Amino acid sequence: MEPTSWTGDNGTDYAPMDDMKKAMLAMTSSLTQQEQTEAKLKESFSDVLVGPQKDGQFPEKKEGLQAGKLTADQKKLILAAINPWVANADDATAAALMKTYEAELDQTYIGWSGTLGLTNHADYMRIDGPSVWIEFVCQNGVVIQNQIHYHTVYRDHTRDYGGEFTFS
Repeated sequence: MEPTSWTGDNGTDYAPMDDMKKAMLAMTSSLTQQEQTEAKLKESFSDVLVGPQKDGQFPEKKEGLQAGKLTADQKKLILAAINPWVANADDATAAALMKTYEAELDQTYIGWSGTLGLTNHADYMRIDGPSVWIEFVCQNGVVIQNQIHYHTVYRDHTRDYGGEFTFS
């Protein structure tokens, strides 16, 4: 998304990915300093890892901080961070997906690299569960070179692109 926000001709302000950014920031800002250290990924990322033409190429090993170690309030913030991506589906599918992701939450990992502000090139956050996969990364501007822009992807380990959405 470039630019990340703008004002339309009618004076209306737009920031289509602001809810996603704010939810990720709320999730990571709830972490203690020790939890932030555990969640920090060893690698840096300047783009999404499992983007176009990377279907099913999820990392074999989960990295970061396991949500099962967190408080109930922190877990709610992880679910709130997942929701903006899932909410793009129809209501029934979104509800079923969120139910699955909540059931798998203790086995879900969160991670970050760069800084925790989502304001600089290569600032990166990830949610990686048994099913859910979300990445949010900042890149230097291409058209507006003095600003960052966002790349993000939402995928599902078990229901990815072209798979059927089946729930138990």
